[in-house]
Amino acid sequence: MAQTSILRFLVRLLQLGFASVSLFVLSGCGNLPGGPEKAVDFQVTLFSGGEFQMSEQIGRTAVVLNFWFPSCPPCRAEMPDFEEAWRGLQGKDVRFLGLFVPRGLDSEQDARDFVQELGLTYDVATDTRAEIADAYGLKYYPTTIFIDKSGHVHSTEISVLDREKITQIVGEMAQG
Repeated sequence: MAQTSILRFLVRLLQLGFASVSLFVLSGCGNLPGGPEKAVDFQVTLFSGGEFQMSEQIGRTAVVLNFWFPSCPPCRAEMPDFEEAWRGLQGKDVRFLGLFVPRGLDSEQDARDFVQELGLTYDVATDTRAEIADAYGLKYYPTTIFIDKSGHVHSTEISVLDREKITQIVGEMAQG
């Protein structure tokens, strides 16, 4: 009888421990029942000379934030797919913003040369001092954050994305 009670107690303790760990992991992902996390507000000057303010997009357009740097091979590999996806989605309620994050020996001029070399037509800016990347908790590159029209983070992708996946996620955001 005492062994059965001890066994039940240990099973219950393990269940509570698992639930606590699960809650901790989910809180780190911003996926608690309270809803998705709000996008971090920031302002940058675009390579084209204009300005981009995240808070001005809320209620107007969804936003695809792609964090990259020129000497990152996976970042380089996915850029043509971002351009293709952007061209296919122009005119929809979505805005693409490539954020160059200064890493290693890459300069803003290296980033501008790379954008010109690929003929990227969506907005690109520099995340000076990696402040935006830090605010979003980035650790790996490339990382893409999909933000819905209400200003909530829909999803974060830490991988090389292709045109189909980008378009699929933007479509999911549009459906709510």
